Amino acid sequence: MRLQQMICVGLLLVASIPAHAQKKTDRAQVKWGPDMTVKENGLFNDVIGDVGNSTFLLVSRKKETFIQRMDGLKVAWQKPLDLELDKNDLSIRRILLTESEIMVFTTFYNKRENEHNLYLSTYDQAGFKALKRFERLASIPASKSSNLGAFNISASPDGAKVLVHVMPPFEKNEAEKSRMDVYDASMQLQWSQDFVLPYTDSEFRLETQRVDNDGSVLVLGVKYAEKQEKRALKRQNKATYEYHMLVYKGDAPLPEDHAITVPDKFLQDMTISMGDEGDIICAGLYGNKNSFNVRGAFYLRLDRATKAIAHESYKAFDDDFITMYMTEKEAGKAKKKADKKDEELELPEFILHDIIRRTDGGAVMVAEQYRSYTVCYTDSKGNTRCNTHYVYNDVIVVNVDPQGDIEWATKVPKRQHSVNDNGRYSSFAVAVKEDRIYFLFNDSGENLFLKPGDKVKQFKLTGKDALVVLATVDGQGATTREALFSPDRRDVILRPKDCVQLDNQEMFIYANRKKDYRYGLIQYK
Repeated sequence: MRLQQMICVGLLLVASIPAHAQKKTDRAQVKWGPDMTVKENGLFNDVIGDVGNSTFLLVSRKKETFIQRMDGLKVAWQKPLDLELDKNDLSIRRILLTESEIMVFTTFYNKRENEHNLYLSTYDQAGFKALKRFERLASIPASKSSNLGAFNISASPDGAKVLVHVMPPFEKNEAEKSRMDVYDASMQLQWSQDFVLPYTDSEFRLETQRVDNDGSVLVLGVKYAEKQEKRALKRQNKATYEYHMLVYKGDAPLPEDHAITVPDKFLQDMTISMGDEGDIICAGLYGNKNSFNVRGAFYLRLDRATKAIAHESYKAFDDDFITMYMTEKEAGKAKKKADKKDEELELPEFILHDIIRRTDGGAVMVAEQYRSYTVCYTDSKGNTRCNTHYVYNDVIVVNVDPQGDIEWATKVPKRQHSVNDNGRYSSFAVAVKEDRIYFLFNDSGENLFLKPGDKVKQFKLTGKDALVVLATVDGQGATTREALFSPDRRDVILRPKDCVQLDNQEMFIYANRKKDYRYGLIQYK
């Protein structure tokens, strides 16, 4: 069972497909469920997760929220979720799945009592019978609705532990205080402890946190140097920050503090991954000159008990890799800009999406070039209007062998730019099966037979040549691109961020077609 889902985004097919792109792939088979409508079946919101052969969805109809269980492509049941307590509307904070239950965590700010409360309701998966309703788990004193504090909820890799991290309202220039409550799978409290972070809010930025199978809590964050030290490090062209892993346990009042340092590299966008057993993986990208541009990838394996680096591997990206899929003019411009600044040629900032563990002990790292920006203007009537732009470009794929060494890196090119839609139809979906990595994304049909040095055409939502591309990366890093659908499916729109690779390796998808919608399953061959 998986409690955290891979984010997958970017599927769309509209308009006519060029003649050279008519043939669809035979690497993937798509099965469709029956036609549905928003009026009769509700509006699809999100995939909660999957257990066994069942997938659980969040849907809405009018002002109600429903949980829906799908057995394959058949709706087993759709039940309304009770989100009202004492005539007060609650907000969903998190929904987790155990082997047989659905845990719904909700919050409510009680202005009269100056309390921000966290509640738990539990239902069985068979028919959504209520087992527990609105049990209050935690409360945060909060006098302002703009500074309520927060509750972070997560589950261990084996699903046996649940963490409720209670964080009080922000206090400027004060060490961050919080409480860790760790429960077992039956939500019986295992331990609870108040902690004070070793650093002030201005010194430390929390990146991610995990609860391990033994109930210990791992917090990964960035520790910034103080002003005087920062100036000295800048003069030496060294990073002015360090990644730290803080380990919280129920029998200790202070967390263990482990610095994760690598000489002469600006580590970026580090993330961690923990399996049911084995070492902790820390991986990301790095720059040689600053913390914004990318020159390579790193992969660290930490001993699960001591948190010390047990193995490390690095992959530098050479100039040919960086300029891959740039036109000769684009590559020349990039090199000229780097030479003018007396810097190395580097990639712009990327975001590491995930570390996907292979069944053979290896891993795949997937990063994407992303940025967003807002442009405001004043019209002729004096009204100020703002548009937010979302840019999702190339994907970098880094393959790590079972020994923890980076074997190769490759680039999957794409150009996606949209406005005021949160990148709804941009980015990509990813699935891993055996030694193949599958990427699905919206693209221009003119890019189907793209070669290094060719100009990558930008995807347009209303473009006549838009199609869903399946890019397959094999075990040696070679990439092939094919159309996912046949031409008779060109009016199908697959929603982004709602494609999930299930435990059985099929991919669950949601598709609009005219006024109807369907659920589908993709099986990779």
